[in-house]
Amino acid sequence: MRVSAYMDPWGATAPMDWWTLVNRTRALENTAYVVASNQGASFQSYPPFSWPGGSMVVDFDGRILAEASPGPGERVVVAPIDIDALRYARERRRGHDMRAHLRPELYPYARKSYLAPEADPKAITIESIEARIAAAKKRVAGP
Repeated sequence: MRVSAYMDPWGATAPMDWWTLVNRTRALENTAYVVASNQGASFQSYPPFSWPGGSMVVDFDGRILAEASPGPGERVVVAPIDIDALRYARERRRGHDMRAHLRPELYPYARKSYLAPEADPKAITIESIEARIAAAKKRVAGP
């Protein structure tokens, strides 16, 4: 089993509940469990983009099995992961597995990286991140 971890300052509460939408969508389209661990913290110099918490476990049908309340502070989320049920679902839903429908030849831009890594991780600032993103967008757009 492979677990991917990521964090993002997306909203965890209505009306901007992107965190839940994205996690449920990724679970459903990949026929996989998603264990989404998000920080519950505030980055004072970068409002409103702080880390809203709301860690969750989502099953392969997009059902939320467990969810931490949003907001700052430490929370623990625990949920059962049924590997046999996952394997059965993948076998039974052969046409539903979105990975089988992937057509990478239609997206040549997705074959290379655009966002350059930070040369000095200790020097990461809001400005350096914004500059790297702006440069990546120019590379995506092309000449």
